[in-house]
Amino acid sequence: MLTRLLYMSTKFPRGQMTIKGKQFGMMIAKSSAQKMVGLMYREKIGEDEGMLFLFSSSGKWKIWMLNMRFPIDVLWLDKSGMVVHIEQDLKPCTGIFSCPSFAPSTDARYVVELCAGTAQKLGITTGDVLEVPKW
Repeated sequence: MLTRLLYMSTKFPRGQMTIKGKQFGMMIAKSSAQKMVGLMYREKIGEDEGMLFLFSSSGKWKIWMLNMRFPIDVLWLDKSGMVVHIEQDLKPCTGIFSCPSFAPSTDARYVVELCAGTAQKLGITTGDVLEVPKW
């Protein structure tokens, strides 16, 4: 399977991001391959880890839970870092044809994926502004 091969060969740069006063070690997805693989095939991520998708322009960037093994919260941020949409506790898909995609209703520039329950635990809401480090 192509995505499995991509997963095995794709490396992610890492950085730090502070969200609501909590420090997260982030995997950074900049390239097309990194964005395609995302968190696929991983067994888990820690409560202080996440993935940050960096897009070169704003859009209604979709995500889906294909080949995921654990639930996540997803935040979409506009170019200023404002949270424009949140999806919480997204569960892994059971198959490619039963795998919905999720997207914001307004344009976003960044997507942040965190362990399920993190948005609620930290009180993250639409309209919050997060600082997105420049990577």
